[in-house]
Amino acid sequence: MADEVLRSRTDAKLRYAKVHLDELKVQPIGRGHDFERAHQEAIFAQLFGGYAALFQELNVDLGCGLSLESVTLGNMRIALKKQGCVSPKLVELYKLETDPSSWLAQAKAMRDHTAHISGIPLVFYAGGIEDGLTSFRHPKSLAELPGDAIDTLVSWWSEMENLVHRMRY
Repeated sequence: MADEVLRSRTDAKLRYAKVHLDELKVQPIGRGHDFERAHQEAIFAQLFGGYAALFQELNVDLGCGLSLESVTLGNMRIALKKQGCVSPKLVELYKLETDPSSWLAQAKAMRDHTAHISGIPLVFYAGGIEDGLTSFRHPKSLAELPGDAIDTLVSWWSEMENLVHRMRY
């Protein structure tokens, strides 16, 4: 099992994402103001900081032997292939990352976009039964993601927490 320091770092990143999420959830319905956008971007950063920290755990747990600086999903798969092994965990992660309809691929596209390109693409509803709803748009396809943006973030946080749990056991 991974070093406790590595596990605690992954857990901390998920807790930090939850702090931002909880702060965002108690705010009045937003319309893209700085507080809301800052928290959304912080949640993406913390979720994917946790995902990167999980890779460090898997590097140790799977016996990949990679240096801290070279731990990536691809490098772990290559290291195990050289040992004649295939990890179902890495296969699952690869499928999640490469399936554009998966929660992980959608969240990663959003995180990459906000970290390197531009702000979060949002849709705002005014009037009607969806009044006040704010949803995300996929940054590449611009397709609207279903549901309210906060609900989407809650779902992605929960999915990441479940993923970490599955990868550990």
